[in-house]
Amino acid sequence: MQVKFRAINKAGVMVADTLTLEDIAQASAELARRGLTPVHIEAEGNEGQSGGGLGKISFLKFLDRTPVANPHRASKKHLPIFTAQLSIMLETGTTVANSMTAIKSQVACPHWRELISRISQHVEEGGSMASGVGAFPEVFDPLYVSMISAGETSGNLSMIFKRLADLSNQSDRIRSKVVSAMIYPALLTVIAISVLCVLIFFVLPRFEGVFEEMNVDLPASTKAFLALSHFVRGNLLITLIGLAGIITAIVFWFKSEAGRRFVARFSIRMPIVGPLVSSIINARIFRLIGLLVSANITLVEALELTAHSVKNYLYVELVEEMHENILQGLSMHDVMRRSPLVPSSTAAMVHTGEDNGKIGEIMTMLADYLDDRNDTQVSTLTSVLEPLILIFMGIVIGTVAMSLVLPMFDLSKIAGG
Repeated sequence: MQVKFRAINKAGVMVADTLTLEDIAQASAELARRGLTPVHIEAEGNEGQSGGGLGKISFLKFLDRTPVANPHRASKKHLPIFTAQLSIMLETGTTVANSMTAIKSQVACPHWRELISRISQHVEEGGSMASGVGAFPEVFDPLYVSMISAGETSGNLSMIFKRLADLSNQSDRIRSKVVSAMIYPALLTVIAISVLCVLIFFVLPRFEGVFEEMNVDLPASTKAFLALSHFVRGNLLITLIGLAGIITAIVFWFKSEAGRRFVARFSIRMPIVGPLVSSIINARIFRLIGLLVSANITLVEALELTAHSVKNYLYVELVEEMHENILQGLSMHDVMRRSPLVPSSTAAMVHTGEDNGKIGEIMTMLADYLDDRNDTQVSTLTSVLEPLILIFMGIVIGTVAMSLVLPMFDLSKIAGG
């Protein structure tokens, strides 16, 4: 059957062509596979048919269509679930192709369905799993691809996916715990800002007229808050534009090289929080190295991949220095021992692992130990931050309240005199 169509390509240009299909119902799927958005589909020879319900698919039918599936737009947030499902299915002896087919039927995201379909087709055509996932660097980073390649080479792909799933779960667990710990302080901060806005826009204006009638000297704090309230209310647009400009400038600065370096240094030097951030990064580095070495990836390549997976530039430089030492035939623990970023006891354990040829096991053991300790420290940090933020809120709101109340005391003294 010849099917004529008009569609919009990725560049937004209208194209028209003809397809040879067994059924017109296959047309939309074929166009989606080619990255085209259908506007009009019609079987040749049906132009004169009334209604066109059997031979024509009009643009109106596509108003409710889901967006054309694009595997390069698949979100990385689904990667841990995909990895865990594939790990379980491979462990039960299911082939890669059958596992991918089963997983695809359970995925709701059209981009991920298309991504899995492309990889599955690549494997069925004789390609490797590593080259299949490597075609989508937006989703699968070099570490993920290298691990799969090592698993295919060793013939133990199910174990590799199990380790990748464990790594994803561990990272998600730490991330979720940190986010959960920050929710309450963030909520308290929002409440404090909201209370200040209410005081500035509604409470202070009411007291301003009262203070003028009292004709008494106002405390410096009262004058300052009244001036702030008067300025903000009188220049609301300028204030909002100024705040937006400041926030935008801060965001762009944080994204710059200087901003990222400042954040990297500041995050590990902060009191209370700094040691925890440093410990979390150390745990990730040790886990990645241990995971890669245990997968029979050379230590040189493992360090190179780890350096690309770490965000803090101070630790990136540390791992790169370790990489250079290994290339020169030296050891990693010498670099760790000289660096303030790694505890001396940790460097000593790495030294033992290098001497015994068990660096993968030692690194994994260190990562487990640090992750357990980090869980406890995150909980402790939450319990410390909450009262500190409450005290800060009390000081700020209390200062504003006292600024409103103090003139009243002066008035009572005048009345009493």
